[in-house]
Amino acid sequence: MDQAYEAILERILNGRLPEGATLSEVAVAADLDMSRTPVHDALRLLAIDGFVMQERNRRAQVAGFSADDLFEVFEMRKLLEGHAAELAAGRMDSRQLAPLRATANSLYDGLNARDWNHRWTDFDTEFHRAIAEASGNSRLSADIYRYRLLHRGINRFSTDAKSLRRALAEHESILAALEARDRIAAREQMVAHIQAWQEFFTARFNKPKREARTVRPARS
Repeated sequence: MDQAYEAILERILNGRLPEGATLSEVAVAADLDMSRTPVHDALRLLAIDGFVMQERNRRAQVAGFSADDLFEVFEMRKLLEGHAAELAAGRMDSRQLAPLRATANSLYDGLNARDWNHRWTDFDTEFHRAIAEASGNSRLSADIYRYRLLHRGINRFSTDAKSLRRALAEHESILAALEARDRIAAREQMVAHIQAWQEFFTARFNKPKREARTVRPARS
């Protein structure tokens, strides 16, 4: 389901699925080369997140989504993940922190590796997951996962190597605060990191307006 969510979201953000487009689960599944079940689940979650409109007994449609909506997504992430980092700073031990530190160091050492972006994506996911889980609050962790899934989809829409390497330095600052067990610094560094991405993405969000269309299954 996660893969379907991210792929559909990317198509919405880049305008391939414009506002008002009707979404056929069959057509979307065929486009993504997957079964209807993950597509159905992804559309349901995208409706919760405000990207898709779903009315009973009617096909889903792409909802309007603006830079202001994107800004609000990151506002929620700052609230949730800032608090999680503060809680985690008093709970994470060397057993939890050492793998994150080792991966961060390897990314610094291998900046020119061909698979660097892929390794970064895996590290970014694990980094935020580990902090969320270390908060000790399962509901908080679940909400963070939901917004992280949304963020990964946004990442596919507009990132570059320079910005990702800057993000690695921001992760380093968060990690240093966690290692020092400095709760306030951990919160502040996490919020600053998410705010930097908030500014990055909202500045680049310019979804092209296209005539609404229906996404239908291809004829055999």
